[in-house]
Amino acid sequence: MKTVAMVVSLFLAIGVFAEAKADKYGDKTVSMKIDGTSTLHDWTTPVGKVKANGDLTLANGELQSVNAMWVQADVLSIKSEKGEDMDEKIYEALKSEEHPKITFNMTSMKSIKKVGAEYVVETVGDMTIAGATKKIDMTVKGTVQPNGDVVFTGSVKMMMTHYGMDRPTAMLGMIKCGDAITVSFTLTMKKS
Repeated sequence: MKTVAMVVSLFLAIGVFAEAKADKYGDKTVSMKIDGTSTLHDWTTPVGKVKANGDLTLANGELQSVNAMWVQADVLSIKSEKGEDMDEKIYEALKSEEHPKITFNMTSMKSIKKVGAEYVVETVGDMTIAGATKKIDMTVKGTVQPNGDVVFTGSVKMMMTHYGMDRPTAMLGMIKCGDAITVSFTLTMKKS
């Protein structure tokens, strides 16, 4: 009797495991912005061109794991509400001529936990800005949509000087951006 129970348990475990396989996902829609401060005013710059792909494991409509995630933003698609002068200062700070892309490449998932209808996913990855790559921790929230799409939202705070960037200035240095910026995003992923 014990043997039969063990065999049944084994087949059930194999069935669940077989159902929970990683699938390729690509971006469906992306919204990203950068918020910062200056000695004059706070500022926000939307990022117009962002792409992403990843490997996600879902089983029975539940997010089991984020196995890989890669996000890339085009520096020249960052357009400030303050106009072209601000854009040029941002591009200069980001060293856009030599480094036209900002990338995040997840290297590992530390944990995933369901809280209500959301999944809290803690990750570690490499963030590359202005040619400098730093390892960062990033916590995102995910929801699985009825159509199978997965929506991730999150934000990460960082210091410009940590990436070797000069803080943008204006009016002969009288106006200076604060060192801290926050990158916020909403990323809808669909199965490829």
